[in-house]
Amino acid sequence: MKEILKEVYQTTKKLSGIDPSKPGNMKAVLVDDAAFNAYVTGLAESIEDKKDRKTFTQLAENTRINLLENSMFQINPYESLTLPILRVFYPKLVAKEAVTVSPMDKPECVKAFIKAQFSPSNSSSLYDAPTMTPDISQGAGIGTPVTATVSVPQSAYDILAVAGLSKTQAHLERDFEITAVSTDGTAWTSVSIVPAVEGHFSSSVTIGASSDVLSGMVDYLNGTLAISNTTAVAVHIKYQVTTSLEENRINPSVTLSVDKVRLYARDRQISANWTVNMEQDMRALFDVSIQAEIVNILGQQVALDIDREIINALITANTRLNAGTHAKTFNRTPPGTYTWGTKYWHENIIVPLNELSGQIYTDTNIDAGNTILANPLDVAILEDLQTFNYVGTSSVDGDLGYRSATVAGGKWRVLTSAVVPQGTMLMVFKPMEELKAIYFYSPYVPAVLHPYPLGYTPSLTILSRYATALVRSNGIAALTIGA
Repeated sequence: MKEILKEVYQTTKKLSGIDPSKPGNMKAVLVDDAAFNAYVTGLAESIEDKKDRKTFTQLAENTRINLLENSMFQINPYESLTLPILRVFYPKLVAKEAVTVSPMDKPECVKAFIKAQFSPSNSSSLYDAPTMTPDISQGAGIGTPVTATVSVPQSAYDILAVAGLSKTQAHLERDFEITAVSTDGTAWTSVSIVPAVEGHFSSSVTIGASSDVLSGMVDYLNGTLAISNTTAVAVHIKYQVTTSLEENRINPSVTLSVDKVRLYARDRQISANWTVNMEQDMRALFDVSIQAEIVNILGQQVALDIDREIINALITANTRLNAGTHAKTFNRTPPGTYTWGTKYWHENIIVPLNELSGQIYTDTNIDAGNTILANPLDVAILEDLQTFNYVGTSSVDGDLGYRSATVAGGKWRVLTSAVVPQGTMLMVFKPMEELKAIYFYSPYVPAVLHPYPLGYTPSLTILSRYATALVRSNGIAALTIGA
């Protein structure tokens, strides 16, 4: 971090003419847009992930506003460490890789989601969209042809009843047609009798050597048929018609509502105390900056505390809110009857992981679980798999953070951290879109220093403000690792 700061100071001075390392110049950096952009861009350059860099820039702007609001005349020298501590603190968060990060621009905000619920035909039940339980869009005989045989005469034959409907639920399309006539209901003569627009019809028909006249009316609104014959030759007819999709009252429908998740920023803080004498001696004898060490120590601890809070919340939510299908068990040691050895036994962990990932897909109807959080002692099992591959790390020079890996050909991203409790592999779905979030971590002012130097005993407090919220518990599952 020391080398990064030196480079950032030099770049900012070159681009803006303001040297952040000089006492009293930090206020000028915060006020000047060009200087601040150069300063933040320099700090963010070494953050590998593009999304993390973008989020860091937004959080830096929040921090800038906070510092300017609380410092009317000048920025205290200790407050100049605020953005460097954010640079140390934020990239090390394990939880930001597993849940949706959505920075807040004020201490209280509302995340709004459109909630859609389907109501199938002729049913009062509601199903959250998307759903695979009922067939929503087909309807109950609506919009499909109805074909039937009717004896003649009829005064008010109910065509809709054949489709299991009533006049309060549906109507008829104006495509009614009599397609055949018969004297006995077994031998049929094809005809084509189509009513006029208003539903009236009258047509002569010939069956063998006999003739008859069929007259009547189709009531498209009420779904009934009135029909008579003249000579009692055509005493049976076949017809076809389509039940109407227009103006019916039981057409499958969707009801839209807005779900609101209200986020409130809460605080975490930790203080450090030292003496001026100690600071001078450490710099003179060992070239060690107490301030730089405090930045690393406090930033790392706050990151660990937030990670532990979020990961424990995910585990608790899975236990309390999810069905038993979101929990599986895998024993580290193979059973006594297994003779292929431990390494080959560990390959079997893919089976319960696949089941948990698929269960998340089934219950969310969004996607399968794609991220695994695990303790290094449990990841040792995954390291036996041929498809396991480490792809990155947030830890530098032994500092705590997380290591990133993939397994099963990249199907799951594995985040390895000591923050995750040993004995639990947490499977979660990490979406690309905020609307599909499972869990929110919303930093407001992620790291601000509040110095209160009193006499020979300075005190430095780091304050972090953020909000969290669980949105979909069924996007979480857990694999318990047994002995």
